[in-house]
Amino acid sequence: MQLDDTQHTPAPSTLAWNRVRLHKKPIKNRHLAIVVISAGGMLPIAYLPDAWAQNTPAVTKETNETVSSTATSSTATLAPITITGTGGLNATSEDTGSYVPSAITVGTKIPQTIRETPFSVTIITRERLDDQNVTNIQDVLKQTTGMTVTRYDGAGNANSISSRGFSIGSIQLDGLPTSQDTSYTTGLDAAIYDRIEVLRGPAGLLQGAGEPGGTINLVRKRAQPGFAGNVGLMLGSWDTKRASVDVTSSLVESGRIRARVVGVIDKQNSYVDIVKNDKTVGYGTLEFDLTPDTTFSLGAARQNLDTVRDLGLPTYADGSLLDISRSTFAGRSANTQRQETSQMFAELEHHLDNGGLLKLAAREGKRYSSDYGVRASSPVNPLTGEVKMQGAASRRQTIDKNFDAFLSTPFELGGHTQRALLGLSHSIKETKRASAPNSNAGGMLNIFDPDYNVAIPDMDIGPYSSESTLNETGLYGQLQLKPADRWTFLLGGRMSWWDSESRNLLTGVVTPIPNSSPKFTPMAGVIFDLNGHSSLYASYAQTFVPQTNLDINGTVLPPRTGSQMEMGIKSEFFDKRLITHLAAFRILDKNRAMADPDDITGNSAIAGGEVRAQGWEAEISGEIRPGLELIAGYAYTNTKYLKAPSNQRGQVFSAVTPKHSANLWIKKTWQDGMLRRVSLAAGLRSVSSFYAESGGVRIHGSGYTVVNGQIGYQFNKTTHASLMVNNLLDKKYYEKVSGTSRQNFYGEPRNVMLTFRTAW
Repeated sequence: MQLDDTQHTPAPSTLAWNRVRLHKKPIKNRHLAIVVISAGGMLPIAYLPDAWAQNTPAVTKETNETVSSTATSSTATLAPITITGTGGLNATSEDTGSYVPSAITVGTKIPQTIRETPFSVTIITRERLDDQNVTNIQDVLKQTTGMTVTRYDGAGNANSISSRGFSIGSIQLDGLPTSQDTSYTTGLDAAIYDRIEVLRGPAGLLQGAGEPGGTINLVRKRAQPGFAGNVGLMLGSWDTKRASVDVTSSLVESGRIRARVVGVIDKQNSYVDIVKNDKTVGYGTLEFDLTPDTTFSLGAARQNLDTVRDLGLPTYADGSLLDISRSTFAGRSANTQRQETSQMFAELEHHLDNGGLLKLAAREGKRYSSDYGVRASSPVNPLTGEVKMQGAASRRQTIDKNFDAFLSTPFELGGHTQRALLGLSHSIKETKRASAPNSNAGGMLNIFDPDYNVAIPDMDIGPYSSESTLNETGLYGQLQLKPADRWTFLLGGRMSWWDSESRNLLTGVVTPIPNSSPKFTPMAGVIFDLNGHSSLYASYAQTFVPQTNLDINGTVLPPRTGSQMEMGIKSEFFDKRLITHLAAFRILDKNRAMADPDDITGNSAIAGGEVRAQGWEAEISGEIRPGLELIAGYAYTNTKYLKAPSNQRGQVFSAVTPKHSANLWIKKTWQDGMLRRVSLAAGLRSVSSFYAESGGVRIHGSGYTVVNGQIGYQFNKTTHASLMVNNLLDKKYYEKVSGTSRQNFYGEPRNVMLTFRTAW
């Protein structure tokens, strides 16, 4: 949290132009600032232009109460307005100076408070991203309650993210899903996002087909009126150098046309020999207020990564992990890996007179990845230390297109305000692949005395050889019903249609994949307000995952079906500056493909498998006293095969998911006395043991605890510097274990990062 001589009030240069329309009638005087009461004090939320001036009083949409003000000079400030009702909520976290969001949109499409959402949700605000010097999505997810990040490359760009024992089905970009794929980077640089919203558990209502682990919504920064911006510099271990700039401005005097650009140059080496990770990012957006209630926005983003292909270390043949230098690289200096990600988007929002919202959105994302080099392909010979090296090269391209339209509107029934949501979405995913045959001419590598300068074999990737297409259409709806003051019921569902096919681009042969009938996924929830600051809730949700396995008759298996029961309690304290959450859950995943015991060929499957994940989670975040911020969480997750072959039945289903995990971040900022402007922070991440099995060999990963520390200084209201030490105790541990030949990664050793940030 930045220290301000006037407590926590943001400087005028950082006024946030929020998407909420508080006033039906505009106010004469473009210099008039509207403010609301927020966790940190008085938060400016709008800067009104002359073009909308009228000599009529302002009327709040939710309460119809008239707000009057008499301007005695060219600048005036309205009395504080307390916002009530969903229509008055704003989820933007930028410039709030808080770890606690005022509202969320993940899983609902429309802003709601956390207590109005009967699911487990964690929001990483812009303030937290800046305080923890987060530049990559995967880094902050490692510090998020109940989340497991499994890396697939040495640079840490490609990851699989899971929760509650299951993969995260999709990563949403402003509410539009894109599939998670370990061939690509997890997400764009964190500099372009306002916040990260994490929902644990099935999210089938708004994303359709997907794993029951949950979803992650990356919410981009929006253009603001006026002229504001910030510049950041980072210098750190392994020759890390990073510069970022973020500028937003009105393009016309009225502020009705606005723009924002974000740029990042990030160059760094690694604690692993040879490995580097060079990144450039560009993001731009334009917003046009067509009317006071209608906004059209468009924009684009692009990220380029130039790194080194590193697929991790091997083990001994019995699964024993190597105890060697963390800098050891199982590859050659000529290894390469490149990734390009681009996105284009357009949105049209119209706020209705009754507080409703109509929104149309379209997005196209292109991802490209190529890699070339050698990798370990055998266990380590304990006598010689040698490992076989295998050449591998591939190229992949994916294009995601998403379209979504929804209408949300309140209505009166039984003396209470109810809310209805109805939407339609369509997505197209097209993927092309090409690869060279694996080469066994990679030679040998002595893992204890590696020579990285040996030439790698020539490999011809050739043209794209295969292509797959997946189309999905969904019709979804949700009712938020309030029959009494203390009760809220949520009812919703989604009907999904999908089809897919694969094509051999070399022969032209098209193979349509048989599809099941349309699938309906329901959800329901109930919330009971205990006392105005605590709510009990219970919820049920489903999701499904299409399967391609065939039964003995050649018929495609029905989709897997995941369902979750969850109950918990959410509370708010200290004028909503601190939130707590306690939840218990159980997920059943049925119809999983397993070998048909009646098929002696072993080529067919039955939809007879079933697994279970259950556990509980606890989380607290926010300001526990002025100048003292806290984030803490704990998750207990137990997974098991219920119906499976005899050698699996009763065993752990998700071995990479630790049974126990905990995270902590606490920051103290002194506001007076000798330490005024100084901040101290400490963080902790702890996980219990985990394992992987490869060819009947079990590889054990020991539990570990990593401690981080930070000291910061606030030079003035807009300039701040901090020194961060990650892995303060220099704990040596394996972050991931996987196979005997490769995909075992050490965690980062102790490293230092100096950050300087100034705003205007």
